[in-house]
Amino acid sequence: MGSKLLAIGVGKYCADKMNYIDGSVVLLSVVEMVADLILAGDGGSNLAQFKALRMLRTFRVFRIARLLRALESMQTIIQVMVKSYKSFIYITILMFLFIYIFSLLGVELFGNKFNYDGEVPRTNYDSFDTAFITVFQVMTMENW
Repeated sequence: MGSKLLAIGVGKYCADKMNYIDGSVVLLSVVEMVADLILAGDGGSNLAQFKALRMLRTFRVFRIARLLRALESMQTIIQVMVKSYKSFIYITILMFLFIYIFSLLGVELFGNKFNYDGEVPRTNYDSFDTAFITVFQVMTMENW
């Protein structure tokens, strides 16, 4: 923040709205570091007062918004994703319908047939809930 202020000057720095977010995040971080130094000498007895200050670290994430604003290709990708979210919902519903159908089919065809030496494997088709998870594992090729 200091080097940017020296490079472009206070006027240009304050002209960009994103610099307000950057500056506030940097200043809050400095305040937090100073508070930690003061409390470290105090033995941490007043630490509860500054717990809320530590939650402000999450505002550092807003600095990423500056990058997204600058990249036109990223803006195009985000716009396409926003426009096509309804299609993703329909595809997800269709996928769960197929998992549901194949789980029912698996329970009917393979229920209670995977007993090896009295031991039932973790993924089986003995009940609908384990069949649902088994079909999902087969579909995603997880643990195969």
